[in-house]
Amino acid sequence: MRTVELGSLAPGINNRLEPTQLQTVLPDRSKATFLYGADNVDINKKGFLKRRRGTAVTIASQSHSIWSDGQGAFAVIDGTLTALATSGAGLASSAVRAGLPALPISYSRGADGDVYWSNGQVIRRVAGGADRPIATDPLAAAPAFTLTAGALREGRYLIALTVRSADGESPATPVTQLEVPAGGGIAFTVPQAVEVYMSGPNGGILTRQATGAAGNVAIVTHTEDGRRCETLNMALMPAGTVVRHHRGRMLVASGNTLCVSEPYSYGITDPSKSYFPFPAPVTVVEPTEGGVYICADKTYWIDDLFADTLQTLLPYGAISGTSGRSPNDLQVFWQAPGGLVVGDAAGGVKNVQEDALELSNAATGASLYRERDGMHHIVSTRFGVEPSVAAATSFMDAEIVRKGTIL
Repeated sequence: MRTVELGSLAPGINNRLEPTQLQTVLPDRSKATFLYGADNVDINKKGFLKRRRGTAVTIASQSHSIWSDGQGAFAVIDGTLTALATSGAGLASSAVRAGLPALPISYSRGADGDVYWSNGQVIRRVAGGADRPIATDPLAAAPAFTLTAGALREGRYLIALTVRSADGESPATPVTQLEVPAGGGIAFTVPQAVEVYMSGPNGGILTRQATGAAGNVAIVTHTEDGRRCETLNMALMPAGTVVRHHRGRMLVASGNTLCVSEPYSYGITDPSKSYFPFPAPVTVVEPTEGGVYICADKTYWIDDLFADTLQTLLPYGAISGTSGRSPNDLQVFWQAPGGLVVGDAAGGVKNVQEDALELSNAATGASLYRERDGMHHIVSTRFGVEPSVAAATSFMDAEIVRKGTIL
């Protein structure tokens, strides 16, 4: 029997080499050995192995979509969106919204401190621990406008209505044009209180004229000093599969489209221009200080949401649900078909695993940034994937775990 000296295990996993050819040399010329597989161990940059700590069940349930940003944590537990907080050695939970379908949720915290979330069917926010809409719903339809007696001057008037609540001002109804004779007015009936915006005779700028209570409303005069309607030609942000915030705007990936909100009006968008279409569904949206990474059919970078500066970085996209960021927000990451991709704050990306790992693709996955015992890890799940474990030390240790349930 011959003793084989393995050397440092810092290179991590390599399944591209034969099991008998795993020896290599580090940049300092010291001997090292790739691992062909590892389970429930951590590998530090010096190549030492340490067995993982055990785990215990804290909440027994059917759970998914676990998320935390250091300021709060959420998960869907038995169909209920639930806020989580540490309580002694365990977790305290508080129900936020029940009756959710078994769909993965994407979360993002806005500058207002609220957590915005969407599962592709609905998009809402958690404000002060309570479930809230992202903005005030508009009227279902514009009312029927009729002429009545009043003191308006003769001319063509433009009119639109909004709804205002604790969730802000809704998008305006479509603009209606009316020809009003001298001494006329405009009457209509609404099911709830509205803000009335109207132009002057033959004018094109709609300004606030009145707040009308539910029921019959009549506008018989016009003033020139009302404020302009800020939600004219706007719409509510659509539900999507990815929600993020960047430079005062909310970004939502909905199918093949990335939608962008108005500045600090996260629930409102201009559907005529505030979007980016892609050839394939958008699976990853990760903002950084310098711009935004977007993965669809390929991997793109944009440093200005309202300039024609979309750059192609990689010829492939990413696996849905696998993206995240480091706590210092200087680097982001996601799983591509060929392994872990890391992006910096200026649009620089690198696949740190493709030289050592050969991986089959996956439709979905999940990732977790983990700090323990002085080590930094990205733990990623790729649904139904072999092999079982991988380590990438050029950014931080990373492993890929084969699972059947995505958390």
